[in-house]
Amino acid sequence: MSNKERWLSGAALLVSILPFILVAGSMQLLPDGDIVLSLLNHREELYINKYQYLYLGLIGFIPAVLVVFARILKARDLVERNFKYMVISALLLGVMFLFVTVYGMIDNIIRYDIDLLMTFEFFGGSVTVVSLIGGMLANFLPSLRRNDFVGLKNRYTLGDNRVWLKVHYVAADVYMSVLFGFAVFSPALGIWLDFKYGWIHLVLWVATMTALIVWGRVYSRIVSRRITRHCADCAESRMAER
Repeated sequence: MSNKERWLSGAALLVSILPFILVAGSMQLLPDGDIVLSLLNHREELYINKYQYLYLGLIGFIPAVLVVFARILKARDLVERNFKYMVISALLLGVMFLFVTVYGMIDNIIRYDIDLLMTFEFFGGSVTVVSLIGGMLANFLPSLRRNDFVGLKNRYTLGDNRVWLKVHYVAADVYMSVLFGFAVFSPALGIWLDFKYGWIHLVLWVATMTALIVWGRVYSRIVSRRITRHCADCAESRMAER
């Protein structure tokens, strides 16, 4: 997968999960009972249960599934030119869902006179935003050259450029998937447990980042051993041929 394809699919995936994140994050701001479902060019007001409003965000996962499916096919070399069109289609569909979601959310905030400064959970929101940014920035990893400042640095990656390239190529997908997954999980957890304790989201985020760091070192060690074993097998094969 080229860098352009990686960034394009990452952007499409980001846009696709935003509707659910915005709807789930705003659930605790809305009043209990029925709320107004605001639709473009709809003259009559539609009253639905607050939790039914979440279905609007769940629809956004349709383009997300399309992006994941396209990336799987691309990784298996089953699509070439169609990959780009599949991702662009998912991106456009995600933008449409995102626009409708933002419109409805802003309309309800104005309608119910919600004071965001008093009701918004900044810890949970900040963790979600950082996760989304980190997931997108993970697309830089495959293009990083070996250095002592940025990247997954350990004695395995710094000691062998082949290990560095392999680990960072895989880490781009792992970091983006985990961080995007956490950005979806965090507001969903707030709805499920019905709490606003932002420090819990922060603790979970630190635990997730720690797990990613540990994974990076363990995977680097595995890749290093595989390459060493492969080189040893090649050397033995050359010796046998002689």
